[in-house]
Amino acid sequence: MKKLLSILLVIQIISIHQTRAQCDPATPQQNAAYEKVVKELQNQFRKNPPAGNWQVFDERHSLGKLELSDEYGKIFRICGDRYDLSFLQASAADQQKARADSAKAIGDTITQQQRSFVMSTDSIYKESDPNRTTDLAKSTVDINVEMNAGNYRVEEPISNRFAASYKTIPVDGAPLALQIILKPNDAGIAARPETVVLLGNWKNNLQKNPRGDKLYHYSYKKGGTLIENMIVTIKAPLDVASEIVKKIDWRALSNTLTK
Repeated sequence: MKKLLSILLVIQIISIHQTRAQCDPATPQQNAAYEKVVKELQNQFRKNPPAGNWQVFDERHSLGKLELSDEYGKIFRICGDRYDLSFLQASAADQQKARADSAKAIGDTITQQQRSFVMSTDSIYKESDPNRTTDLAKSTVDINVEMNAGNYRVEEPISNRFAASYKTIPVDGAPLALQIILKPNDAGIAARPETVVLLGNWKNNLQKNPRGDKLYHYSYKKGGTLIENMIVTIKAPLDVASEIVKKIDWRALSNTLTK
């Protein structure tokens, strides 16, 4: 019954997305603004991996093919105004590559697609082997960047996102940053901790709406036609995320935003 309800919920969310979200072509000015942000994200994050045997495993952006989405479009990220980067430890990267090569050899398209599908509210990779889930949580760093978000949701019941704990943390050059421990989902899969840095005109104004969302609301100065804010989510063990946060020049990233 729970599985059926989950499937119906996903269908409902997709329906909302299709009816309320549009992917609009970017203007030359918007392309230039996006390119400026993404190039600085690459400069900061690709050049500052965690200490140890980490390597870039995957990177996603829409340079040259940007389409813009409203906030509903960011549920499944069908439009392209975002940036994603994954680091894996060398041994995990070798295992992932072998798994993908094996899937390709036998025509397992689901396993192949797992590498290319990103959700902003994902739990750690769901695996039948609990040990593999634990290993992936320790050996994978995902950096997900949303741009021009109207809200940042700490909790969102419709997507089964609930926080066991959350707190603000100081980050030099950022108006707001959070450390969040998410509760396991309804299948019992534990989510990775999230360290979130918000750049732009964010305020420490946590609100709760009638749907049960706990969120921070963003106030646009220029109307949001160019990139005015970023939400940088680092999904990694807290010590690894803390190390990454200290290495990044957040002021340089903030300077790419439209003021």
